[in-house]
Amino acid sequence: MYKYKEMKTELLITEMVSLCLEVPQELAQQIASRDDAVSYLRDILKNEKYWCQNGPGNAWAPIHAIHILPLIKTKDALELLLDIIRDERDALGELITESTPTLIAAFGESAIERLKEYILDETLDIYIRGSVATALCVIAHQYPDRKDDIKSFLSKLLEDISDPTLAAFFIDKLLSFKDQNFLPQIHTAFEKGRINTDVIRRDDVDWVFNLPEEEQSYSKFMKNPIEHFSKENINYIKKISYPESKVHTKNTRTKIGRNDPCPCGSGKKYKKCCMIK
Repeated sequence: MYKYKEMKTELLITEMVSLCLEVPQELAQQIASRDDAVSYLRDILKNEKYWCQNGPGNAWAPIHAIHILPLIKTKDALELLLDIIRDERDALGELITESTPTLIAAFGESAIERLKEYILDETLDIYIRGSVATALCVIAHQYPDRKDDIKSFLSKLLEDISDPTLAAFFIDKLLSFKDQNFLPQIHTAFEKGRINTDVIRRDDVDWVFNLPEEEQSYSKFMKNPIEHFSKENINYIKKISYPESKVHTKNTRTKIGRNDPCPCGSGKKYKKCCMIK
């Protein structure tokens, strides 16, 4: 930690990129503590070369960057994260639903109004909008004083939207509040055929409603983004990202292309599978 305190922000960023996957928590925290960090992280996130598997950092730098932004918690950091979620939808792949709710929710109560505005943008991918709804749900449970406000907002969204898949996402969030007043609205939405039953069926409503808090879908996103840099998580990422090869460490490169089949055998392109995991 001491050596990082003595380094300028530019050198900290260079160190992060050079370490590829294995960035320690201490380095991430030190970057987040710098007043000029957002500017350097923006340079990485807006530069295509850092997203390329054969580029600097083996494409890990942008993933680390989006996990550092919530540690900064400023308005500029939030706006940059929302921009990247929108502009790099394909590159982020499953991270949109598996990680971004945690990152967005980490900005806390001060982000609520901006997130409401963001989720109303109908040009956004429905999975992005669903992830933001999940983040709002997490914030509501972390800040009980804002729960009624967020509940009302999500309830109105369910009434107004026409996409049945997105409507199904919102039902899941509303059920997590365990508010009986929402059940008539939800059942009416099913009766009118406004819900994608491949996502949630009417028969599932009572079951989801009665799930304990720790089993509700939002609960897995109630964690600190710094956990991304923990040794346990890095080791987990190694296993799923490089199952049949040696770990790619500093100054190494892989020959796997972004559009090549993923070596894990999923059948997906590498850029939409283990590259972003």
